Parts: sequence; structure tokens; C-alpha cells
Amino acid sequence: MSPATRLLAVASGPEQAARARADGADLIDVSAALPGALASIRANVPSTVLWPGPAAAGSTRAEPFDADRLAGQPPASQPTAGPPLASVIAAAAIGTWLGAPVIRCRHTRAARRAIDMTLVITGTRRPARTLRGLA
Repeated sequence: MSPATRLLAVASGPEQAARARADGADLIDVSAALPGALASIRANVPSTVLWPGPAAAGSTRAEPFDADRLAGQPPASQPTAGPPLASVIAAAAIGTWLGAPVIRCRHTRAARRAIDMTLVITGTRRPARTLRGLA
């Protein structure tokens, strides 16, 4: 497992991109953004955090571990809801455990916490804070 697991958030507008950065995203996937929104995102977000999209043929860059897609389909009663949040968090944690360098997810804050927790459990990152003597 690599301590360099990065979180790729999905954003189609400048507000989503700003919220994703505030929630802990390392990269922003803007492949679904319309040209006007993309220009606004580029004006407000450093270019180093914009994900360039799928790798070109022959590229050595790995595709991201897509936690949303791997979490499964939404329940039949809510076809537009997306996969259950708990499934997405579990997929992000498993991807981190398996050493995926980039985790792609729409639930930025929850995925960031899952990635950080997994890195702490595996010993590749120190905890943000430690509590002792809880008894």
C-alpha cells in the first residue's frame, strides 16, 4: 500500500470543484464539465489538481480505482440515487488497502476519511490525533 493514495473527486461546475477541494480532494475530474463551466473551474482551481481524463492509448498512467462504479448499482426503488454511501466508502477503503494510487469518488468527504483511516490502520500514515486512557 502506498501512502500516496490520492482522491479524485468528480465536479461538473466551479461550486462542486471548490467544495471537493475543501472536503479533501487531491485531484478534480472535470471530464463531464461543459466548456463554460470548465473555463470557470480553470480560473478558480490550480491546474495541477485538474485530472486530464482517461489515459491515451499506450500511456503508462493507471486509470483510477472508481469507488462509485465498484460500489454497485443503486436500489431499484431509487434508480437515480447512485450507489449507497456505505458501499462507496467501503470500496474506497478497499482500493486504498489494495494500493490504488488514485481513488475516484463523488462522495469526497466520506472517501477522504475512509482513505485516511485505512492508511492509519495499515501503518503507512500516523493518526491525526491519538486518545489514550479512554477507560
